[in-house]
Formats: sequence, C-alpha cells, structure tokens
Amino acid sequence: MNNFIVKHALAWRARCEKYLFARAQKLCKHALAWLEQCEEYFLGRGRQNASRAVQDAIDMQSPDEVAKFETADVCCLGLYKLPLSDIVLAVKKQRWSRAGTALGTVLARNVALKLGVTNSATARNWIVVPIPTPFLRRVMRGIDHSDLIASALANELRIPLRRALSQRFGRTQKTLNRSGRLQRLQRFALRRWHGSKVVGKNILLVDDIRTTGATLAQASQVLLQAGAARVASAVVCMVEK
Repeated sequence: MNNFIVKHALAWRARCEKYLFARAQKLCKHALAWLEQCEEYFLGRGRQNASRAVQDAIDMQSPDEVAKFETADVCCLGLYKLPLSDIVLAVKKQRWSRAGTALGTVLARNVALKLGVTNSATARNWIVVPIPTPFLRRVMRGIDHSDLIASALANELRIPLRRALSQRFGRTQKTLNRSGRLQRLQRFALRRWHGSKVVGKNILLVDDIRTTGATLAQASQVLLQAGAARVASAVVCMVEK
C-alpha cells in the first residue's frame, strides 16, 4: 500500500514538474519575443531619428558656400555650423553612435559622386583609412568617432577599411594654431604590418572636422611616404578659414 502511494506521488510530481517547466519555457519564449520586438522598434526609431537629424542638418547647408572650401581631393558634407556642428560634437562627446553611422553613410554618397567610386571596378584600388584617435583619449571618451564614421562609409561604398595609422597621445588639436599643429609632425605613424596594404593604393582619409588641414596633411604625408599612390580626404564638416 505504501509503495503504491509513493509511486503515485512520484508520478504526480513528475507530471507537475513537466507541466510547470513547459509553462515556464513558453512564458520565457513569449518574453524574449516581446523584448526583441521592443528592441527592434526602439532601435529602429533611434536610427530613423538620427538619419533624419543628419539629413535635416545637411539640407540647411548652402551648397555654394561649401563649394568654396572644397578642393579636388577633399569632400565634405557642410561647414562647421549649427545644427551640423552639434551633431558632430554629440557623436564625439555624447557617444551618439547612430548619428555617426548616419554621417558616414551620407558622406559615402558624396564621395562616390566626387571621386567616381561608383562601382566595384573603380572601388577596387581604394581603401578607407580613418584618422586614429589616441588610445587614452578613446578610452576616456568611450568612442572612436572617426573610426565609426569611416566604418559606415566603407560599408556603404564596399571598400576595405584599414586602420593603418596610429597617433600618439598629446594635447587636443583645438588648443593649437596651424603652426603648432604642423610642428607635431611625428604624431602619426604607420602601424606595423600595414605597410604592404597601402602600397600602390588610393587612400581615402576620413575625419570628422577639418580645421586647418594640418592633421590631414600630416597623415597624408605618412601614407605617401609608405607608397600610397594617392590620398584623398572625406570629412563631415569644415571650419571656415
């Protein structure tokens, strides 16, 4: 009699465990599906908002004013003015990564038109190289804004991204004038094992802001000395000087 009761109790316990486990598993699946839907909705809205903000800021720029500062090898989205300047600073200081991705995507379209990188044949000899952020500054900010923009640009154009340059830590550029920036000739260097990747290639240097042009000039010099065939630049905005 006792064995019969024990067997039934164990069987009942097994059925309860199986039922409860199945219910818990079903609830977990529903919860995960709901979280995925929420994530997709909110991230999608975030991407849309960032893209809309970037496009609105660019539409407020005057193409004629921008054309005065562009050269044959420098492409940009606009001048360092509100609201575009606020978006660039938000990417750098507030880690607004979605806006950085949107900036890189839009910049890629301008680069494709200006430099003729419109198909796989013309893009074959190009590589994208971001202006590097020093390691300590990257850690303090929690983001490498130039790399983020360059990655989106390279992905849009389907051009390889090569982090071929390194930059030693020093005072921020905004504290220096053009002569002070030009004196820091040794702050860029070609990273080890990247020498063969730039030889004979057309390089597209990517940065967020062009103030005096000293940064791009120094980085270009390092790449040309390493054997690059041509160096062009793509920046989000330019300071009127």
